[in-house]
Amino acid sequence: MFRLEMNENWKLHESLLSVEKDQWAYVHGLEDGWYHCSLPADVRMPLIAAGVIKDPVLADYCRESEWIEKRAWWFEHTFDSSDVDLEEDIIELILEGLDSRSDIFINGQYIGSHYSVHYPFVYDIKDKIRDGGNVITVRVSSGLEAVSDQDLSELNYAVCLETDNGGKYRGDARRAFVRRPQYTVGWDWGPKVITCGITGGARLEGHKKIAVREVSLHTEEAGEQAKLKLMLNVENLGFISSRDGTYKVRISYKGKTVFEQLYKDRLFTSGYNYFEEEILIPDAKLWWPNGYGSQPLYDVEVEAACEDVTEKYPAFRIGIRKLELNTDVLKGKDRKFQFVINGKPIYCKGGNWIPNDFIYARVTDEKYRVLIDEAAEANFNMLRIWGGGLYERDLFYDLCDEKGILIWHDFMFACSTYPDHHQWFREEMRREFDYQTKRLRSHCSLGLFCGTNEVHWLFNSTDNPKWGIEFTYEHQYGMYIANILSKEIMHANCPYIPYWNSSPYGGELPNDDTVGDIHHWQQAYMSKKMEERIEAKDYDKIKAKFVSEYGYVGPCCMETILEYMDGQPIDRTSEVWQMHNNVFEKDTVNTAIEKNYVDHADKLSLEDYITYAGMVHGMMYGYSLEAMRFKEQCYGGLFWMYNDAWGEVGWTIIDYYLRRKIAYYGVKRALAHQKFTMRLVDGSVVLQGVNDTPEPLAVKAEFGYVSFDGTIRDTREISLETAPGERTYLLKEALPDRDYKKGTIMLYVHDEKIDNIWLRLDDMRNLEFDTCRASCIDDRQEGSDRILTVHSEAFAHGVHVKGNYRCSDNYFDLLPGETKTIIIRDAKDAALQLTSVR
Repeated sequence: MFRLEMNENWKLHESLLSVEKDQWAYVHGLEDGWYHCSLPADVRMPLIAAGVIKDPVLADYCRESEWIEKRAWWFEHTFDSSDVDLEEDIIELILEGLDSRSDIFINGQYIGSHYSVHYPFVYDIKDKIRDGGNVITVRVSSGLEAVSDQDLSELNYAVCLETDNGGKYRGDARRAFVRRPQYTVGWDWGPKVITCGITGGARLEGHKKIAVREVSLHTEEAGEQAKLKLMLNVENLGFISSRDGTYKVRISYKGKTVFEQLYKDRLFTSGYNYFEEEILIPDAKLWWPNGYGSQPLYDVEVEAACEDVTEKYPAFRIGIRKLELNTDVLKGKDRKFQFVINGKPIYCKGGNWIPNDFIYARVTDEKYRVLIDEAAEANFNMLRIWGGGLYERDLFYDLCDEKGILIWHDFMFACSTYPDHHQWFREEMRREFDYQTKRLRSHCSLGLFCGTNEVHWLFNSTDNPKWGIEFTYEHQYGMYIANILSKEIMHANCPYIPYWNSSPYGGELPNDDTVGDIHHWQQAYMSKKMEERIEAKDYDKIKAKFVSEYGYVGPCCMETILEYMDGQPIDRTSEVWQMHNNVFEKDTVNTAIEKNYVDHADKLSLEDYITYAGMVHGMMYGYSLEAMRFKEQCYGGLFWMYNDAWGEVGWTIIDYYLRRKIAYYGVKRALAHQKFTMRLVDGSVVLQGVNDTPEPLAVKAEFGYVSFDGTIRDTREISLETAPGERTYLLKEALPDRDYKKGTIMLYVHDEKIDNIWLRLDDMRNLEFDTCRASCIDDRQEGSDRILTVHSEAFAHGVHVKGNYRCSDNYFDLLPGETKTIIIRDAKDAALQLTSVR
């Protein structure tokens, strides 16, 4: 086997769309107008580098490059035959990430077309390679140009467009027919930037006599001795002859072999040969989601041999864990929706993941690493890959394995009906599902595959009669791929991974809170009633078993705003500012600031706007995530959304430039692996203990009414215990008769690793406490980090270190008399300013 990477030294030329594949020679012969690039490459990348266009994620420049979708783009690369082992039986050209309609040539000979970004183009070109130089050419277009109005009429034009929500210049109904990242036509959280290019790598792979096509490994039993099931697919490249062969499997942990076996005298018949083996691992180290335990990973090496040829499958890592989705009946029509790992019920906590850029081909490996590290530090144990984006790069899944982040993985369908009544579309989906399930099935982080995002919910005639959709068995508008085809592929390729038809889904109608998951929008941020959009305590009313989407918006920090405005005047009423404002914002941020803090939010300075809006953002996310976790029969809460594809006043807690928003800290506290939560339920104070960890939680604490100025402290000492991996109600008692404008119920935990808490009974502006600046009582250096110890005699709200620092905690409240230590990363010799919010 040989492998030749071909990611460097490509060139790119544009043409009219009318210049089709039969005009290859004309384009190839052009001497001028070529750009140089490497892969992955969206066509905008070399155009930006050459100064032809401006970066579309800045200011309003996205509109200036919309012409790109109305062109064809020709990529060319030359390789020499001396770099290729022509003794191989087959030499496959592999092109990953063709976005989206592509024609492929070798030395001017057309070898095929490709119509999807979601699986690679693979073709044996051995007999087309000539001595000396060889030219690979790929003509790429957006694919949208091939969709007609007649096509859209077959779907009754049932495709969600952001123009319907006030999203100017966003949306394109033709996306339903094109297997491209759906979000690139524009969404509520970003502009229309129609991508086009070779957005993955390119390589040649040669095989002789045999090719190891698949290896999968999953856990059948997790215990002190784990039982694994190996599946190996070896292709015998001989068309008419069988061959004798062997294969070998080696599994190691931290360099030490724990299993090694040579399987002799195997018969390879022509074509595919599937082998299954049972593997026992003694003293197995089990993999757990973040917080519930550690994430040991085993190295797996597999090779096959035939006569004088040995072929090695790319080495990979696995985590040993058994995963199930429990949907048992609770009572009546109510059912659980609970992930179970190694026999232990798991509460899923985290956010929704979208592509990291509107030019996704340029996302760096380092960006992936930072985002997954930040998710783990914020105590996530789940990310949901949303169906309007991408199947991510291998690195993403490897990092989730390492950090204990379970993946709820949508297939790539979002907010649209789809033409699955056409056989060609079904075959495209079959190839896509088959490739992606095989690619991802051995990852221990893969928790669930899901058919679509919101398709069942949005287009059924009961919930949304406006679309006029009437399903028939022969014309299912996208239901066939989610309800039948994807299940067929899952059953064949990975029946041990749970599958869910859509998100939301379950119950008599999708979004029913009795079964499955819900998207909590209509009684929250997308409500027509402003009071429902901005009331945190409404989240205490949720009865759903799993909340997989809901959200609230907030601004980025000053540095990020200045960066994405790119020198444009900072005017919060300007068109450029509004372009970087979420479509659903609709003056909600200002109204929420006025509800919680000050009047006339539209008159605030930009710095104050960021602070107050960020505090509300953090409060809404923190309170809501606590509220879901507080519910005994809710088994997961994921907010919309975690990361950004450009800078905006939007849903995320990490912005496009990887800076934390203020809300990051509210989420981190709410999702702490060990914590306490208080709520007022029917006139009684209820205290809950949460302990995700494998160790018992047992602490002493001080509990009772404390005035905000600290002069009244009617408290008592209590003992609190919560078993490993459990959520437990620890205390319930009537709310005492006190002045809750001037104080509240507080819990001081005698363990510095666990946050103190207070019972929020009213909006901040209605509480009577003086502005109190916490004092720094100790400041020391440890390497590049600063360690601050802060203290306040009275209640101090929103205590924070100003500036764009990565802190262990920030924008937190200090209770009267509380002392807290925080770590500020990479702050050596910095002039730190400690302040608070009123």
